[in-house]
Amino acid sequence: MSIQSRQLLWFFAFFLVFELNIYLSNDMIMPAMLGIVDEFQAEAKFVPLSLSLYLLGGSSLQIFLGPLADTIGKRKLVLTGNTLFLLATLAVPFANSIEQFLALRFIQGMGCCFIFIGYAMIHELFDDMAAVKLSSILSSTTILAPLAGPILGSAIISRLDWRYVFFLSGLLALLSLLGLCKNMPRTAPTQPRLDGRAIVRSYIAIFSNKRFMFGMFTAGLATVPLTAWIGFSPIFVLREMGASYTTYIALQCVILSGFVLSSIAIQRLRQDFPLVHLLRLGGLIAAAGMLGAGLGRHHVDVFAACMFVYSIGFGLFNGALIRSALTASKESMTLTTAAMSLLYCIYLSAWLQLYNVLCQRLGYALETYALLNIPVIVVITACLLLFTRGMAGRRESEVRLARH
Repeated sequence: MSIQSRQLLWFFAFFLVFELNIYLSNDMIMPAMLGIVDEFQAEAKFVPLSLSLYLLGGSSLQIFLGPLADTIGKRKLVLTGNTLFLLATLAVPFANSIEQFLALRFIQGMGCCFIFIGYAMIHELFDDMAAVKLSSILSSTTILAPLAGPILGSAIISRLDWRYVFFLSGLLALLSLLGLCKNMPRTAPTQPRLDGRAIVRSYIAIFSNKRFMFGMFTAGLATVPLTAWIGFSPIFVLREMGASYTTYIALQCVILSGFVLSSIAIQRLRQDFPLVHLLRLGGLIAAAGMLGAGLGRHHVDVFAACMFVYSIGFGLFNGALIRSALTASKESMTLTTAAMSLLYCIYLSAWLQLYNVLCQRLGYALETYALLNIPVIVVITACLLLFTRGMAGRRESEVRLARH
């Protein structure tokens, strides 16, 4: 293996640490959120609000970073994002109020904005098959973090103060920053200067594309039930049910592992498997699981089993839905991906806050969450059916299997 090849692999390894740490930092702190709001003498509503603001921070910069990446270079932006995340992470433990804590969580979430730049570099620096395999590894972090995060977080807060979660995350951020500084290649900017008018025209075209906008609305809404579970489950399980951290972790593993199984199943499908079939099959499985969870809301084991089924269905259609929405636009993939990230985080934050407001009125309980999901899955299923109309007749190149 050449020196350059080794450097590229080290770059990938440290970028993987950076991305995984961003997701882990959010999931590790969730088991501790009840203790944090109690320490700051705040209300339970701030538990899911912390997640919403973290996601909102992750939607705040993409629309600007896309054009900047082509003008000043991707290396500078990724290192800037890692530094921003490191500083915000180390500042969170020194918050003196819930307001300061939430503000720093918003800034910390901005680190998510820089992830797509690293993905673009990997596709530029590696050949086709290597890029596909490495991107697949990176995508698995979205599966690993919700499973490993609560376990690590629970282990830390069972013996140490919640602030050590951020100290650990800060250590990992420092590691990735040093590694990226040494191994991240220097690439020349592809655009000599910013063409503001061209960028605005491209974004107008992207946001005017009805299929792209409808697809992203559906994708954002479909992610809400599982994201809401991550944000609200400490209240449902630890406070209202009075369950142990072991039960909390077990429920996380059961519900979210369905996404893991669906990802494995997708890898076994042939390359030309029609996305329309994946969208419809996944939608039907997700609908069955969510409706079952609503009916079995008074029995936590039945609820968890049905949410596991929803997780499988969601995993089947989510990547296909995002791929279909992205390819609906003929504009720059960098700008389209930036627009996707922006909309995704905004939709998630808005829907989570709606859940939060309704739970404040109806009560923070597992039964309330399960009932709120029923109208949501009805809308999701209807949107998927509308989105897949006419897809079966599209060219093969537009219906290839691809994962987000």
